[in-house]
Amino acid sequence: MRESRVGVGVIGLGGISSHVHLPGLRLCPQAEIAALCDINPDLLQQCAQEYGVAHTFTEYGDLLQHPAVDAVVIATPTNMHAPVALAAIAAGKHVLTEKQLGMNYAETVQMYEAAEHAGVRHMTAFTYRFVPAMRYLKHLLGQGTIGLPRHLRIARLMDVPETHLGWRQKRALAGAGEVGDMGAHRIDFCHDLIGPIARVIGLTRTYVPLRPGRDGIPAPADVEDFASFIAEFAEGVGVEQGTVASFNLSKVAKGRESGGRSLDEFEVYGTEGTLIYHLHRPHEITLGSAGGILETVPVPRDFLAYPGSPRDPLVGEPTTTFRYDQDFAFIQAIVAGNSDIPTFYDGMRCQAVIDAVLQSAQERRWVDVADVPPVTVPLAATAT
Repeated sequence: MRESRVGVGVIGLGGISSHVHLPGLRLCPQAEIAALCDINPDLLQQCAQEYGVAHTFTEYGDLLQHPAVDAVVIATPTNMHAPVALAAIAAGKHVLTEKQLGMNYAETVQMYEAAEHAGVRHMTAFTYRFVPAMRYLKHLLGQGTIGLPRHLRIARLMDVPETHLGWRQKRALAGAGEVGDMGAHRIDFCHDLIGPIARVIGLTRTYVPLRPGRDGIPAPADVEDFASFIAEFAEGVGVEQGTVASFNLSKVAKGRESGGRSLDEFEVYGTEGTLIYHLHRPHEITLGSAGGILETVPVPRDFLAYPGSPRDPLVGEPTTTFRYDQDFAFIQAIVAGNSDIPTFYDGMRCQAVIDAVLQSAQERRWVDVADVPPVTVPLAATAT
């Protein structure tokens, strides 16, 4: 690193990088966008001009060899996460990888173990951990505000146009459909807020099996666009009788377009009350107590942004700007040793649940989640 600034290479310049990672990194005083990589030369040039980046590449291996790059953000289709991350780790780079972390559990174990062995900082892009309402909800759960959690209701319902066949609709590129795309974030919520998931039973559907490709000719979409599953938490998590969560995920919920009318809720029902998060109201939560009514509670100022974040949480569209804190937290983990980020370990144990849900839907039975290896000793705070 040069003069305490982290040189970051961004690999994959689609919507996530354009709307989240690049503007987020630009806000970080201790980061410099050192290089960009994409297979689309026009998009590469456009982003380079907008962010003033001199070093551009169409091959990720060339970017990894550049001396100005200390860390990378990987925002490619899922099938490239492991190859790019493992190459970056071998090159000694710190790595932030989009979710879902890998194509399957075995891949994510390899990624996690490689990063730990190399001693680099590693992060899974579970962006919604940085929603102010979610940060405050975690605080209240930790304070015992609603007692012990009994059951959870989790919903992410969207109306995504059926007129496009992208990489997310192809299993060979995405690894999974809705379970891995939107489900990954919600599974991570459960792990972060409640505890490990032990077993699942699920059902998936592909309601739109054909979508027009770039040439307008319909082609197969072979991943699920709807999923519903029940998760049972591990013994000792929540109440004695066993804490459970129900998930409903859809990209074909008509009338719930992906803007303000989509449904994104996370509800926790405890022994003493209820806590509810709504993505589209990121600066407030809903709280209810036993025998009372549900009330809207504003998120305190201290929870509106990640500690030390350079952004003003009261400026900009709040459903967008919280995402910038993710990249700031990644940089802080490198320069200051912050340990409160979702790592490859979190991506790995999430992937174990994704695989179990897909297996359950295929075999139409309860499936135990793969045993996740224990966390190793935390990495040293000093980055190289």
